[in-house]
Amino acid sequence: MDRLQRLIPALIWTALYAGIALYALDDYMEWGSNGFILGAVTVPVVLRADAGQKRSLRYFYAALACCLLAWIVPAKTMLFATLVLAFCFLADSFFGKINTLPMMAMMLMAPVFQYVTNIFTFPIRLHLTRLAGGILQLAGRDVTSEGNMLMLNGTEFSVDPACMGLSMMITALLCGIAAIGIAQRKTGKSLPIYLLLAWMAFILILNTGSNLFRIVLLVQFHILPDNIMHDVMGLFCLVLYVLVPVFYLAPRLVNRFGKVPPERPEHPPHPRYMVLQAHLSLAACIFLLAYKTTLPRESIFTTQAPAVQGYAITALKDDVTKLEHDGALVYIKKIKDCYYTDHHPTICWQGSGFAFKKVKEEKIEGISLFAGTLEKGAERLYTAWWYDNGSLQTVSQFEWRWNALTTRSRFALVNVTAASREGLIAEIARVSKGRAVQQTMGLE
Repeated sequence: MDRLQRLIPALIWTALYAGIALYALDDYMEWGSNGFILGAVTVPVVLRADAGQKRSLRYFYAALACCLLAWIVPAKTMLFATLVLAFCFLADSFFGKINTLPMMAMMLMAPVFQYVTNIFTFPIRLHLTRLAGGILQLAGRDVTSEGNMLMLNGTEFSVDPACMGLSMMITALLCGIAAIGIAQRKTGKSLPIYLLLAWMAFILILNTGSNLFRIVLLVQFHILPDNIMHDVMGLFCLVLYVLVPVFYLAPRLVNRFGKVPPERPEHPPHPRYMVLQAHLSLAACIFLLAYKTTLPRESIFTTQAPAVQGYAITALKDDVTKLEHDGALVYIKKIKDCYYTDHHPTICWQGSGFAFKKVKEEKIEGISLFAGTLEKGAERLYTAWWYDNGSLQTVSQFEWRWNALTTRSRFALVNVTAASREGLIAEIARVSKGRAVQQTMGLE
């Protein structure tokens, strides 16, 4: 009877928090993605609770702190993290003190990890392409590499996020959490948090190695993207080089380094009214935060595009300015702050049906940038991009975000596209010497 009395309010609070998530995060979450579905399956698999430690307020304080931080940093990822901690607080209230694995699994369901996978690992893709080319050359194959391209016997292989299998990164991490959770349930032991983090880092290394072998096998056996074996090979490498080692090592890791939680005397739980008050106050704070994050964001930049000599200017939505000149396109995509995502060309142009070829890091007109070609059927364009605050030009995600954080300077992603390589170089020089970025950003 006592369990039933606790079940009804638990369902009510679950519905309330879920309603807030649907209201504020419907355009943010990818509800049907593999990461979300697998994460939702992983959570009950790894959930363990100490029924003798009921109504803990630890996740309440964590959720409240995250809510306050999200009020200062109004990003939907922060709201999602707050809701995850609220659900953990709810589980603590109903089941007893829970382990940390469900929280880790839910955090990985956030779309920001897919963004990190696609954007932050871009330099890794270039390094792995060169490494894969070197391995194939050692094996006696006449392979050349250029940027994200490998060429064998006149056939080009483009190493993009899908080809690399980086989309499997979240799948690998969630499977690693599930493997540890299953092992802990069988043994009754638990791993300390620092070992769990080391375990996640180990899975990232395994997944990177799996992607390297996948690239080598695809090129070696001449498997193109339109071949069903292209996806089969990706799954094969994921299973062989990631999942098999993970599920083999997880129980051994838990047996060797896991510890049985010490038996603690049952402490009287916090009074129900205190837990109820905590849920009421937390739900109210989260609802206010959700309302704030759904409000239209005021631009910190000028809403009217300034005149830039020699260019036709068009102000687009989301603080994007388009500059046109003699067939060349320049997109200056302003970034509000260091913690925001950006309109990355590898996402925007692919959304327009173009494929990136021969992308590599180089220096043109003194600017460190990524340059490559865009192809859609017979159409070919030349494009380059970098991050710019008027004085610093870089391609490093870490460098521009750290600079924006420490100096409070505003950055923009500059994307220049032309019909020829020569036109691209000329337009980059024109943008740099004409100070188009500074004028568009309102720095002059």
